[in-house]
Amino acid sequence: MILESTGIVLKIFPYSNTSLICNILTEEQGKLTFIAKGVRKNKNPLLSILQPFHLLELQYYYKKDRSMQLIKEADIVNSFDPLRQNFNTLVMGGSILNIINKIFEQEYPNDIIFRLVSKTLNKLSSDNRSNSKLFIFFLFHLSKQLGVMPNIYQCYACNKSFDQEAIFSHHSQSLVCASCNSTTNLDDYILNPDILYFLNLINKTNIDDIPNIEISSDDLYKLYCFLMMFMKSHIHNMDRLKGLKQLEKICYA
Repeated sequence: MILESTGIVLKIFPYSNTSLICNILTEEQGKLTFIAKGVRKNKNPLLSILQPFHLLELQYYYKKDRSMQLIKEADIVNSFDPLRQNFNTLVMGGSILNIINKIFEQEYPNDIIFRLVSKTLNKLSSDNRSNSKLFIFFLFHLSKQLGVMPNIYQCYACNKSFDQEAIFSHHSQSLVCASCNSTTNLDDYILNPDILYFLNLINKTNIDDIPNIEISSDDLYKLYCFLMMFMKSHIHNMDRLKGLKQLEKICYA
């Protein structure tokens, strides 16, 4: 049957001499793998359409038990071209696509996460000066929508509010207060009150207002370290992502 959907191209790679395989995050069906037959020959215009970052309107032949769906037609809704004009923003945008492509199974639809990806790419395209803040926003809300973000207000063990610092305990893989952190681990990560404040701010702030948040580069780096550490502990395949060291060095050093 022929289906229609909006989709974001996550990854492409050649297949045979003339075809292209695409991983696309669709709004209605989640991540799907497509094949575009013959698209790499005779200057087929579909080749320039099926490129990473592109937000598309798709028509495709869908069969449930088939590993690759067949693209019928595709048109660009938003190419996010300005995103490619700043190297740091390009690295962050690429990391967003890489994360989604790596952690999502086939046909796991989540329209909220689809909008999160689309809005973050759109905002990165329009404001490259705030790319580090926007990437933190994306990591936090991706974790939240996947249901793994910890309680940033209360200790996991005793339910008391965090008056001072919180500790990400590798033993419990949650945020606990100093009194409940019974096992000392060199890998435990301490979140001071400022970091807890910024996590709360990111949780409550609309993406359009994220650039207005005043935060030091040092605190941004601490937020990044905590979120990546937590996500690697709770989200399948996050610890297998490539390029994060490069992202950290370029964007948060």
